[in-house]
Amino acid sequence: MRGIVCVLVGAVFFINSCASLPDMYPADGPDALEIHAKCSGPFLQDKWQFVHYIEATLPGGKKGFVMGVTVISPMTKTVECVIMTLEGFVLFDARHDQGLTTNRAIPPFDRIGFAKGLMEDIRLIFFKPGERFIGSGILEDGSPVCRYQDLEGRTIDIITFQDKSWEIRQYGSDLRLSRTVRAGSPTKADGCQRVIPSRLELKAHGLLGYELSMNLVSAFLLSE
Repeated sequence: MRGIVCVLVGAVFFINSCASLPDMYPADGPDALEIHAKCSGPFLQDKWQFVHYIEATLPGGKKGFVMGVTVISPMTKTVECVIMTLEGFVLFDARHDQGLTTNRAIPPFDRIGFAKGLMEDIRLIFFKPGERFIGSGILEDGSPVCRYQDLEGRTIDIITFQDKSWEIRQYGSDLRLSRTVRAGSPTKADGCQRVIPSRLELKAHGLLGYELSMNLVSAFLLSE
């Protein structure tokens, strides 16, 4: 038995030690500036309120459907989030500014770590990485990419495509892919010219992975 355990531990160590980031071929001069500008495109600078119809696929394949109301302010780094049933019953209500405040959490949304993890997912989707900028370049498939690293050692790649869709890939400090965010076709928000993705898909990778398919219902520009 001890031999089997040693083999399994060794295999896990080998797999982790082989993890690496996708190759990025660095750009410089005007090309680097152009790529960096494209990477800023997915992120908003003003305060917004979004309403999404969300299909959640949980570990084991179980699905659930909820409505999500999210208010973000990139200027103040503030997030407000409410999750409701399709009938409007509030299941979860929280705010993150200097700290995390949970106003309401109905099981299973009250489990330890849920609020913190949800806020991190929202910030990954809507806030431009503000930590160390590693550089910009081209991936093997020809897609422009900007690479950042946060204070916890995680790497974030912002990838843009010709059809104005985009993708965010987050890698853990072990260089293994932990989160993927994909934006669908853009649509103009109500009352302004800002283009907002009509669909967002977030996938958390790993044994307890989950997926969120977020279909835009409405988007409103707010005053600070």
